[in-house]
Parts: sequence; structure tokens; C-alpha cells
Amino acid sequence: KGGKSHRLVVDAIEILQNLTHRGGVGSEPDTGDGAGILLQLPHAFFARVCKNDGIELPAEGCYGVAMMFASPDAQRCEKSVQDFCDITGQEGLAVLGVRPVPVYKGCIGHTAAEVCPSILQVFIQRPNGMSRADFERKLYVMSKLAHKAIRCGQGQQDPYFYLASISCKTIVYKGMLLPRQLPAFYLDLQDNELASAIALVHSRFSTNTFPSWERAHPMHHIIHNGEINTIRGNVNWVKAREAMLQSDRFGEDMRKVFPVINEDGSDSAMLDDFLQLLWHGG
Repeated sequence: KGGKSHRLVVDAIEILQNLTHRGGVGSEPDTGDGAGILLQLPHAFFARVCKNDGIELPAEGCYGVAMMFASPDAQRCEKSVQDFCDITGQEGLAVLGVRPVPVYKGCIGHTAAEVCPSILQVFIQRPNGMSRADFERKLYVMSKLAHKAIRCGQGQQDPYFYLASISCKTIVYKGMLLPRQLPAFYLDLQDNELASAIALVHSRFSTNTFPSWERAHPMHHIIHNGEINTIRGNVNWVKAREAMLQSDRFGEDMRKVFPVINEDGSDSAMLDDFLQLLWHGG
């Protein structure tokens, strides 16, 4: 019925915990292959907690949130955030502020903690006169530019840089976690004001790629189990067609999203990459 509640979030996490047997665990029992949840942006919650970081948010739907992983090294993390803010400005968007996401690392295993990124939320203003669909598309374009510049660029790359989500509609909380660790690690998920009318949850079993924080699900649009046997052929077909791609919706931004597929990702992440292009292209 579209009614937002914290109860739904709690129920979704209970479902996730009941699916623990579907996920993978290595030799260390406290480090999982990955778990996460996708929710609607909890505006009332963000409007309250962002004030603690000096961030004044506009009305619901008038801003987007980038859920960012960055280097655990404070200096490198600061550089990645600054680079991301610079790219945001270059694309004609304004950053409202950056919020460090409160987490409790004491609940996760040694292996997961050893590679745990810095986790931040970057709040981005929707320009006056820009529709939500156009804003969502612009955020997608920006995410592709940021990935290329910060994670894959020349010089001082940040191998931790990854956007778990970037949207004015949804947000993803995920990581190299067991289902029971998700609400203990992300303190936001325990807040009664954090409400949503939808939730996707997933517990990962890593098969043909090693577990990592960014390979946990949900992806930007999907949760997905299993390997895709035709993945190499699919990726090559996409690459071959990039030179011919054009779109009235993307216009001059079309070239900015290439390469469409991030080949460092898992099979599911590559499927998500292509689904994003189809979705934003109409």
C-alpha cells in the first residue's frame, strides 16, 4: 500500500537472517560473503540526523544520496571525497554535505574488518527545474565518471572507492557481512525513524569471485543469485556496440558512461551495469 514504516525494515532484516543458510562463510566464522538491504531514501530520518553534521536538506525528492565506500586511510579518503565533489560540480550539481555513516566494527570478523572501507553519504541537490528522472540519470552518469576517475584513474587511485548506491529514490546498506551483522554494523538501521515501504535483502554465496565489500548485494537495481555462463560474450557484445549507441535521454552524456560494464565486478554487478543503462535510456 506504499505506507512507510520502520517495522517493514525490521521484518526485512528478519527475512535476511532467516536466509543465513543461503549465504557463504569462509574459514573464519565471523566473516560472511556479503549481506545487505536496499530501501527507499528515509527522508524524515536523514532530515534529523544530517543536522548533526551541519547539513540542511531540502524537501523529499529534491536531493540524492551517494552511499560511498572509500579508502580507510583518512588522507586518501578525504582526497576521494574531494574528487567526487569536484566531479559533481563539473556536472552542474551541488553537494549539500557529507555525512560519515556510523558503524560498529566490533561486530564483524577480522578479515572483513581488515579490508573495511570508510563509509560516507554524500548529499546532492536536485537543480531547480530538473525532473526526478533526469536527476536520477545525471547521478548515474556522475557515478560512471567518478568510478573511472577515482578508482581507475591515473596516479593515486583509490582501490576502495565504490558507490553502493547513488539515487534520489533508494539507498543500499551492504558489506562483507553476515545477515545478523548487518543491523549491528550499520547503526542507522536500528533507528525507529528510518522507514521504507519497500526492501530488498540478500545474503551472498561467493562462487567465481572472491568476497569483497562492494560485491555484496543488493546492487543498484537488483539482487541476483548464480553465475551467468555467457558473461564474457555478453560483455564483448556490449563493448562492440558502444560506438553505435545513442539516446535522446542521454544526449551528450552518452559517451560519459562508457565503458558501460565494469569488468572488475561480479557477474551480477555486470548485469546490473547493463540494466542501469537500459533503465536510464528508457
